[in-house]
Amino acid sequence: MCSYVTEILVPYWPKAMLNAGASTDQECVLQLDIWVVHFSVAFHTCLDVTWPWIKYRFGPAGTTCVAQPFNVGIQYLLKLYIKECQHSDVIKETLNQLQFWNSCNTLTA
Repeated sequence: MCSYVTEILVPYWPKAMLNAGASTDQECVLQLDIWVVHFSVAFHTCLDVTWPWIKYRFGPAGTTCVAQPFNVGIQYLLKLYIKECQHSDVIKETLNQLQFWNSCNTLTA
């Protein structure tokens, strides 16, 4: 998450302020969801020490559909497809291993 803030948010923020006509001392509000890494002391320390102008706030649990409709719609389908591909890959690998061990046991019997 610190890499995301460093490489994406921090370079983006001055441009966004300029485009919006905001003052240069405008604080940035980083909206976070309820995810373990977002609650880590390391991440909070990274933000608090390095970028005190970034204020982080947590959205209530169960509000993804309201706060991130793209995540519920388009990304949901992509994540489901990736999950199904991973599941299929695990099944294929397991079947291959079972066939291998079955053939080994057939040869030794």
